[in-house]
Amino acid sequence: MYERMTLLTGHYGLAHPLIGHAPRPIAIAAVLRHPLERIISLFDYIRGRPDHPDHAALSRLSLNQALDAVPAFAAHCHNAQLRSLFNATDPNGIVAALQRYPNLLGRMDALDAFAQKLLGLFGVTLEGPLPRANERPVLPGVAPACAQADYATALARLERYNRAELDFFARLPPIFASRPKAALAERSAG
Repeated sequence: MYERMTLLTGHYGLAHPLIGHAPRPIAIAAVLRHPLERIISLFDYIRGRPDHPDHAALSRLSLNQALDAVPAFAAHCHNAQLRSLFNATDPNGIVAALQRYPNLLGRMDALDAFAQKLLGLFGVTLEGPLPRANERPVLPGVAPACAQADYATALARLERYNRAELDFFARLPPIFASRPKAALAERSAG
Protein backbone atom coordinates (compact mmCIF):
# COMPACT_ATOMS: atom_id res chain seq x y z
CA MET A 1 0.00 0.00 0.00
CA TYR A 2 2.77 2.47 0.89
CA GLU A 3 5.21 1.57 -1.90
CA ARG A 4 3.98 4.37 -4.15
CA MET A 5 3.90 7.03 -1.44
CA THR A 6 6.43 9.74 -0.83
CA LEU A 7 6.43 11.42 2.56
CA LEU A 8 8.12 14.80 2.67
CA THR A 9 8.65 16.17 6.17
CA GLY A 10 10.10 19.42 7.37
CA HIS A 11 9.57 23.10 6.85
CA TYR A 12 8.47 23.05 3.22
CA GLY A 13 5.94 25.59 2.07
CA LEU A 14 3.48 25.36 -0.77
CA ALA A 15 5.74 27.50 -2.97
CA HIS A 16 8.82 25.31 -2.37
CA PRO A 17 10.13 23.57 -5.53
CA LEU A 18 9.99 20.16 -3.82
CA ILE A 19 6.24 20.58 -3.43
CA GLY A 20 5.83 21.92 -6.96
CA HIS A 21 7.62 18.93 -8.46
CA ALA A 22 6.28 16.27 -6.09
CA PRO A 23 4.37 13.41 -7.65
CA ARG A 24 0.61 13.79 -7.40
CA PRO A 25 -1.65 13.51 -5.50
CA ILE A 26 -0.51 15.74 -2.66
CA ALA A 27 -1.95 16.11 0.81
CA ILE A 28 -0.73 18.66 3.36
CA ALA A 29 -0.41 17.96 7.09
CA ALA A 30 0.86 20.70 9.38
CA VAL A 31 0.88 21.80 12.98
CA LEU A 32 0.60 25.53 13.64
CA ARG A 33 1.98 27.29 16.67
CA HIS A 34 0.58 30.47 18.14
CA PRO A 35 2.18 33.04 15.80
CA LEU A 36 3.80 35.25 18.44
CA GLU A 37 4.97 32.34 20.58
CA ARG A 38 6.58 30.81 17.48
CA ILE A 39 8.50 33.98 16.65
CA ILE A 40 9.68 34.54 20.22
CA SER A 41 10.72 30.91 20.50
CA LEU A 42 12.66 31.16 17.22
CA PHE A 43 14.41 34.34 18.38
CA ASP A 44 15.40 32.79 21.72
CA TYR A 45 16.42 29.54 20.02
CA ILE A 46 18.77 31.28 17.56
CA ARG A 47 20.30 33.38 20.34
CA GLY A 48 21.01 30.19 22.29
CA ARG A 49 22.68 28.40 19.36
CA PRO A 50 26.16 29.75 18.50
CA ASP A 51 26.22 27.46 15.44
CA HIS A 52 23.12 29.10 13.89
CA PRO A 53 23.93 31.43 10.95
CA ASP A 54 21.96 34.33 12.50
CA HIS A 55 23.28 33.85 16.05
CA ALA A 56 25.98 36.53 15.87
CA ALA A 57 23.57 39.18 14.59
CA LEU A 58 20.71 38.31 16.96
CA SER A 59 22.88 37.91 20.05
CA ARG A 60 23.69 41.65 19.94
CA LEU A 61 20.10 42.81 19.39
CA SER A 62 16.78 42.86 21.15
CA LEU A 63 13.82 41.23 19.43
CA ASN A 64 12.50 44.68 18.54
CA GLN A 65 15.83 45.69 16.98
CA ALA A 66 16.13 42.39 15.11
CA LEU A 67 12.85 43.04 13.30
CA ASP A 68 14.61 45.88 11.43
CA ALA A 69 18.24 44.79 11.40
CA VAL A 70 18.26 41.11 10.40
CA PRO A 71 16.29 40.49 7.19
CA ALA A 72 16.72 36.70 7.30
CA PHE A 73 15.08 36.65 10.74
CA ALA A 74 12.49 39.33 9.93
CA ALA A 75 11.21 37.18 7.05
CA HIS A 76 10.01 34.68 9.67
CA CYS A 77 8.10 37.41 11.52
CA HIS A 78 5.39 38.33 9.00
CA ASN A 79 2.59 35.74 8.75
CA ALA A 80 5.22 33.08 8.05
CA GLN A 81 3.02 30.06 8.75
CA LEU A 82 0.29 31.31 6.39
CA ARG A 83 2.79 32.14 3.67
CA SER A 84 4.43 28.75 4.03
CA LEU A 85 1.24 26.68 4.16
CA PHE A 86 -0.91 28.56 1.69
CA ASN A 87 1.43 30.89 -0.19
CA ALA A 88 -1.14 33.54 0.80
CA THR A 89 -2.19 35.67 3.76
CA ASP A 90 -5.55 36.94 2.54
CA PRO A 91 -8.74 34.93 3.17
CA ASN A 92 -9.40 34.32 -0.54
CA GLY A 93 -5.88 32.99 -1.12
CA ILE A 94 -6.13 30.74 1.94
CA VAL A 95 -9.49 29.34 0.83
CA ALA A 96 -8.10 28.70 -2.66
CA ALA A 97 -5.15 26.79 -1.19
CA LEU A 98 -7.44 24.76 1.08
CA GLN A 99 -9.50 23.85 -2.00
CA ARG A 100 -6.44 22.78 -3.97
CA TYR A 101 -5.20 19.92 -1.77
CA PRO A 102 -6.50 17.92 1.17
CA ASN A 103 -5.24 19.50 4.38
CA LEU A 104 -4.94 18.21 7.91
CA LEU A 105 -4.09 21.12 10.18
CA GLY A 106 -3.65 21.09 13.91
CA ARG A 107 -2.82 23.48 16.68
CA MET A 108 0.30 22.85 18.73
CA ASP A 109 -1.83 22.69 21.88
CA ALA A 110 -3.56 19.64 20.33
CA LEU A 111 -0.40 17.92 19.07
CA ASP A 112 -1.20 14.45 20.42
CA ALA A 113 -4.72 14.48 18.95
CA PHE A 114 -3.30 15.74 15.64
CA ALA A 115 -0.68 12.96 15.58
CA GLN A 116 -3.36 10.37 16.35
CA LYS A 117 -5.54 11.67 13.50
CA LEU A 118 -2.60 11.72 11.06
CA LEU A 119 -1.40 8.25 12.00
CA GLY A 120 -4.97 6.97 11.84
CA LEU A 121 -5.03 7.82 8.13
CA PHE A 122 -2.34 5.13 7.73
CA GLY A 123 -3.98 2.63 10.07
CA VAL A 124 -1.49 3.26 12.86
CA THR A 125 -2.31 4.13 16.46
CA LEU A 126 -0.33 6.45 18.71
CA GLU A 127 0.72 4.37 21.71
CA GLY A 128 1.04 7.23 24.20
CA PRO A 129 1.86 10.91 24.39
CA LEU A 130 4.44 12.26 21.99
CA PRO A 131 7.77 13.14 23.59
CA ARG A 132 8.48 16.86 23.77
CA ALA A 133 12.07 17.70 22.89
CA ASN A 134 11.83 21.24 21.48
CA GLU A 135 13.68 23.16 24.16
CA ARG A 136 15.21 26.60 23.92
CA PRO A 137 18.91 26.53 24.67
CA VAL A 138 20.03 29.27 27.06
CA LEU A 139 23.49 30.80 27.00
CA PRO A 140 24.89 32.69 29.98
CA GLY A 141 24.52 36.44 29.50
CA VAL A 142 21.95 36.13 26.68
CA ALA A 143 18.62 37.45 27.93
CA PRO A 144 15.46 35.89 26.52
CA ALA A 145 13.19 38.18 24.53
CA CYS A 146 10.70 38.51 27.40
CA ALA A 147 13.42 40.03 29.63
CA GLN A 148 14.39 42.78 27.18
CA ALA A 149 13.48 46.41 27.90
CA ASP A 150 11.68 46.89 24.57
CA TYR A 151 9.82 43.56 24.61
CA ALA A 152 6.35 45.19 24.82
CA THR A 153 7.19 47.30 21.75
CA ALA A 154 8.31 44.18 19.87
CA LEU A 155 5.10 42.36 20.77
CA ALA A 156 2.96 45.27 19.57
CA ARG A 157 4.83 45.28 16.26
CA LEU A 158 4.54 41.52 15.88
CA GLU A 159 0.79 41.72 16.50
CA ARG A 160 0.50 44.23 13.64
CA TYR A 161 2.75 42.21 11.32
CA ASN A 162 0.88 38.98 12.02
CA ARG A 163 -2.74 40.15 12.16
CA ALA A 164 -3.83 37.75 9.39
CA GLU A 165 -2.12 34.78 11.02
CA LEU A 166 -3.39 35.66 14.49
CA ASP A 167 -6.93 35.84 13.11
CA PHE A 168 -6.53 32.51 11.29
CA PHE A 169 -5.06 30.83 14.37
CA ALA A 170 -7.85 32.16 16.60
CA ARG A 171 -10.45 30.55 14.30
CA LEU A 172 -8.52 27.30 13.75
CA PRO A 173 -10.08 24.42 15.70
CA PRO A 174 -7.72 21.98 17.44
CA ILE A 175 -7.85 19.78 14.32
CA PHE A 176 -9.07 20.88 10.90
CA ALA A 177 -9.41 18.66 7.86
CA SER A 178 -10.35 19.66 4.33
CA ARG A 179 -10.91 17.30 1.42
CA PRO A 180 -11.47 19.33 -1.73
CA LYS A 181 -13.51 17.65 -4.45
CA ALA A 182 -10.81 18.36 -7.05
CA ALA A 183 -8.19 16.59 -4.92
CA LEU A 184 -10.46 13.58 -4.45
CA ALA A 185 -11.05 13.35 -8.20
CA GLU A 186 -7.30 13.62 -8.84
CA ARG A 187 -6.61 10.88 -6.28
CA SER A 188 -9.14 8.47 -7.81
CA ALA A 189 -7.81 9.18 -11.32
CA GLY A 190 -4.17 8.59 -10.22
